[in-house]
Amino acid sequence: MLVTDTLPSRGPGASSGNGLRWLAAVIVAILIGLATLPFIASRAADATMDALQSAADKQRVYGRLLDLLTDAETGQRGYVITGDAGFLDPYNASAAAIPAAVRDLKPLAAGRAEQATLDEIERLAQRKLDELAATIRLRRESGFTEAAAIVGNRSGKADMDRLRLLIGERSAALERERLALRDRLNTTLDYNSAIGICAGVASMFILGSGLFVVTRSLHAGSEAADHARRLADAQADQARQSQARSERLTVTARMLQAMDSLTRTDELHTVLPAFLPKVLPGSSGTVYLYRNSRDYLQRAAAWGGGHHAELVSPNQCWGLRFGHAHAAQTGDDMHCPHLDDVPPAPDRTDLCVPMISQGEVLGLLSVSVPQGPDTAVELAAATTLSEQLAIGISNINLREVLRRQSTVDELTGLYNRRYFDETLRRELFRAERMRASLAVVMIDLDHFKRMNDTYGHEAGDVVLRTVGRCLREGVRRSDIACRYGGEELVLVLPECDAAAARTCAETLRKAISALDLHHGDTTLPQVTASFGIALWPAHGENAQALVQSADRALYAAKHGGRNRVCMAS
Repeated sequence: MLVTDTLPSRGPGASSGNGLRWLAAVIVAILIGLATLPFIASRAADATMDALQSAADKQRVYGRLLDLLTDAETGQRGYVITGDAGFLDPYNASAAAIPAAVRDLKPLAAGRAEQATLDEIERLAQRKLDELAATIRLRRESGFTEAAAIVGNRSGKADMDRLRLLIGERSAALERERLALRDRLNTTLDYNSAIGICAGVASMFILGSGLFVVTRSLHAGSEAADHARRLADAQADQARQSQARSERLTVTARMLQAMDSLTRTDELHTVLPAFLPKVLPGSSGTVYLYRNSRDYLQRAAAWGGGHHAELVSPNQCWGLRFGHAHAAQTGDDMHCPHLDDVPPAPDRTDLCVPMISQGEVLGLLSVSVPQGPDTAVELAAATTLSEQLAIGISNINLREVLRRQSTVDELTGLYNRRYFDETLRRELFRAERMRASLAVVMIDLDHFKRMNDTYGHEAGDVVLRTVGRCLREGVRRSDIACRYGGEELVLVLPECDAAAARTCAETLRKAISALDLHHGDTTLPQVTASFGIALWPAHGENAQALVQSADRALYAAKHGGRNRVCMAS
């Protein structure tokens, strides 16, 4: 190094001090930049998850609107065909709810194209409701023929087909949007992981270089070296936490995708234990869900070993009583009573977080995490996890309700006509493949109209509900009991020959006639039923022929004096 006489030389202490300050400033600036990148990327992942949930909510509203339109049309056609005012109950409920469902969709419209689609849906829905109302009024005032003529001109069917097409297109578009958002979320999570790894490597490289320069330039600067080491430890810890958070987000997203494929909450015990130990490493815990009676919470899934109570009363958990997360250690005054049977662990913290979705408490997440420097981070992650679990469980409950509504008759608890048609075709294919017998039994309650006219429709509902329970309890688990329509019921009996089918029908006939029915303080008269049996393939080689044969046998039982079983000829 060349030193001239014209410039004063700086002392080594001053030169080293200035270099150290400049180096520290550069390191801090770089560390701030590296720390900011994972946070920004994580915010993008959170925004994508919010958009994914919004698309799912909008798709459910579209599905509900289509179900309401279908229920209204079904009720109208049932009334036009039968003249039974009981069919107007689903029509009235759906007609009242359809305008509100359309109004709920309008604020969710994204762009002019969707707004125009919603306007078209609203116009067609209103025209469909007007057509349904006019048909019902004409049936009530002028009878079946004129009302049936309106139904038969197919203008209402064209509107309904157009509505199904528009709503189906919107649902398909939303499904594509959800898939795109999921792809974006996976990309963002991969980006987060890459950022975390790069930030850690870059931080260690920069800080290592800084330590090398400081050690070479300031052998006596132990305080500066200690400070640099603290910065290195802090940045390494921050990088570790950032990487752990990215991994946690990745596992959480996979868990939510797995939950999205479930149809019943009782499947959670196979899915959650595969993910929760990875989301909360070193933890143990339990997920509880409210039973239908809302009196107790029942264990749905557990992980981490240890003792987990099967049932928990809401009064045994401070988190449920407070309505928010509650953390305590064993021996604390506010330790939840439902954890009293768990062996004490003084080095762990117990956290109870209510799982709440749309203001409804669905269950409880009870977690035990080891105490340490990351305890606060783990507890915060468990609180966030409870919100995500609540969303996933709420979606499972919704899918389960929709599936049940689409296949089960609400009044009788039996399967509905749609389920019967699908099941009969499937069972016929199976019987043909296995060369097994199959029986169809048509059932009609005798003098049911007289019961409704004399004691009211509520008494008729009591009869249908009780007979439905009698059928469910009186058939084999492999048999299918359905409500065919009105007071007509039907059984599908796989692998059942003529003798077994007649025995089953006779047993049910006697059980129905022995029912003791009451409506309020009124004792209802004895209820009897007529049965018609048809066998495959003797009385019909396809579903339509088999049902018609069973129906003819049923009418033979009616004409023969009712309260009897007749076999198709």
